[in-house]
Amino acid sequence: MLLIIVIILKSNSFPQSININDEGGDENVTISILPFALYSEIFGWAAGGFVGVQGLSQKNMSLYAGGLISTNGTKYGFIQIREFYLPFLPRLYIAPDILGGYFGVINMYKDPPTTSYENDTKLRAGSNESDKNDNMEVSGNDQWYELKFRFLLPIGHGKDEVFFSPKLKNGILESGEMGGTHWNPFVSGRTFIDIKPFYRKRVAFATNGIEFALTRENTDYYVNPTRGSYQKFTFRRDFGWFDTMAPWSVFETDLRWYLPLNNKNSLPKVLAIDFWTVNTLTWDSYDIVGTDTIGNLIKQYHRPPPYTGAYLGGRYRLRAFYEGRFNDRAAIYYGAEYRQIIDWNPFNLWSVTKKLNVHWLQLAAFAEVGRVAPEWNISTLHTDMKWSAGGGIRFFMNNLILRLDGAFSKEGFFTQMYVDHAF
Repeated sequence: MLLIIVIILKSNSFPQSININDEGGDENVTISILPFALYSEIFGWAAGGFVGVQGLSQKNMSLYAGGLISTNGTKYGFIQIREFYLPFLPRLYIAPDILGGYFGVINMYKDPPTTSYENDTKLRAGSNESDKNDNMEVSGNDQWYELKFRFLLPIGHGKDEVFFSPKLKNGILESGEMGGTHWNPFVSGRTFIDIKPFYRKRVAFATNGIEFALTRENTDYYVNPTRGSYQKFTFRRDFGWFDTMAPWSVFETDLRWYLPLNNKNSLPKVLAIDFWTVNTLTWDSYDIVGTDTIGNLIKQYHRPPPYTGAYLGGRYRLRAFYEGRFNDRAAIYYGAEYRQIIDWNPFNLWSVTKKLNVHWLQLAAFAEVGRVAPEWNISTLHTDMKWSAGGGIRFFMNNLILRLDGAFSKEGFFTQMYVDHAF
């Protein structure tokens, strides 16, 4: 019997304003309880539980909570609220996320903000030329708070409909698409203005600020897109408030395409393509915070922590590398992934596993390239790029995508287990 392996922490897989109907009809309140086990190169073996309540208070409102413990001493808990809208302004959605806990020893590829190796990037931890063993081992508390406000613009599929009810058959979209019918944003898809205050502190690496984004979701079904496109343009700013390491500003672009390869009589096959790039606008800015013992100025550079900004490696980009393995001023990334739902589901063979509500399995193969650089320069970013390739399996369960990936690169083999597609 297959073992479902999943991690729920900080998932973005729950779409806005969607009421899913899969053959059985709608229920006022739906409660899902999901124990899980996982293995991660970072945390080791872990176990935990997840509870989801859908239809709470409002038709499309969802509450998610859970936690885990692992063999390296990590203990995490989280709570998320999705699709809560203001009754007097239904186009405005509010989604708070709270995550906190303690993590065991992990690697962090980052130098202190007062350090600068301008003449030799090989000396800077996390640079494109850095060694994989050039890192700090850290452990300690982690706090992560976000409050996202999403305003659905009255264009495209959002012009006349605020709430959507995609109808699924065996976990596959049958009708009620949310986009993917036309390239024009005034005709197809949903466009959001997003504003998200955030705060995170991992040991001594603290940051807080506000994220502004323009997001267009022009896909047929956000959870498992089979056609359409996605565009997101983000400006993220830490203003230097409270206990932040340093103020910083980042601009990010994420473009995705989903090309259907199947006909109407076959199970969905799709080629997903992703382009992503980011630039730290304040990279060379700094504050003078003192002098060292020989009188040299100590500069605190306006650069983000390694878990945000221009970084590669981990669950989403360059999956054969450690989380945050590469980080610098700028980054670029290209990814392609072939996905095919298969006509075989071992979870339907036993009455016990049927209760897990696994609708289908999907095989995937992917290849990706990218690099970080001390400047946003087309030539530099396309020289000596890092690569990653591999495959994986996806489970569609309780309206979630559960993902298990294995990938290899010049630095070895890595497994990634998480929720939702990488892109």
